[in-house]
Amino acid sequence: MKFSLADDVRNIASMINNKLQMGVDLDKVVFIRSYGSKTKAYARTFSLPSQWRYVLETNTLYIVEVISERYDSLSCQDKAYVLTHELMHIPSNMSGGLRNHSYSGFSKLKHLLRKLEIPKEC
Repeated sequence: MKFSLADDVRNIASMINNKLQMGVDLDKVVFIRSYGSKTKAYARTFSLPSQWRYVLETNTLYIVEVISERYDSLSCQDKAYVLTHELMHIPSNMSGGLRNHSYSGFSKLKHLLRKLEIPKEC
């Protein structure tokens, strides 16, 4: 499997974070694109444990990975849906933990997406 930084994904996530006022500090989130993954997921969010942050001397708290084979061919609206979903896993207090799917925001996801003015090309 190969990885690369995903600045295009960061830009879309920044737009979502700002327009929906999610309160996620994206300076503490790294966005990567993976190639060659066998997962059926479009994207995944990981929390970087405090021990790793200490050893690696980093302020990064979260990693959002998009799976190139599944994510890249999506429409802009679907990319926005996937990234909004992944950002919802990150609590606004940036505690290092992850929200699970029982968080109430996930049930409001489609309603939130109506607030976004998603460009035709992203």
